[in-house]
Amino acid sequence: MKDHKPMDLVRPLRIAVGVLLIIVVSVTLLQIFLRYFFNAPLVWSEELAKLLIVWIAFIGAAAVCWDGRHLNVDVFYLMLPKGLRTIVRYINAILSIGFLAILGWTSVKLVILENMQDLSALPLPAGVVRLAATVGAVLMIAAIIGRIVYVRPMHRQTDPAYGHEDPM
Repeated sequence: MKDHKPMDLVRPLRIAVGVLLIIVVSVTLLQIFLRYFFNAPLVWSEELAKLLIVWIAFIGAAAVCWDGRHLNVDVFYLMLPKGLRTIVRYINAILSIGFLAILGWTSVKLVILENMQDLSALPLPAGVVRLAATVGAVLMIAAIIGRIVYVRPMHRQTDPAYGHEDPM
């Protein structure tokens, strides 16, 4: 029986993170070049880099949720019997979804409040910074649910979110 690898449904997110990172590096290098060789710094480059790094963190977190590779301490988890591990996995997923729902809802309120003012150097509303948390929370919830429904049924033994379990 051939082992089917699940389709990487977050590949567009990985590509977006890569493109945003290339933009951050390019703008930063351009800023250095213009500042030190032409004494003409870009006023907006630092603000753009900070904004994009926030978005990279939240979009990247969704991809990491899909992969099941968030940092965790699995010392006690691996001592649990296999049946209890499954229960702990689902409890963890429910708690994560709950936390992310609160994060997303709270960040919506902040986006609305901050959209009343603009960023200092970029012609964007200030809420665009907090919007990363809202979008990231929704994407992470979708990734966690996607792992439960789509990835885990196919790869229970090799799924990194299951810890380093013995094949017994």
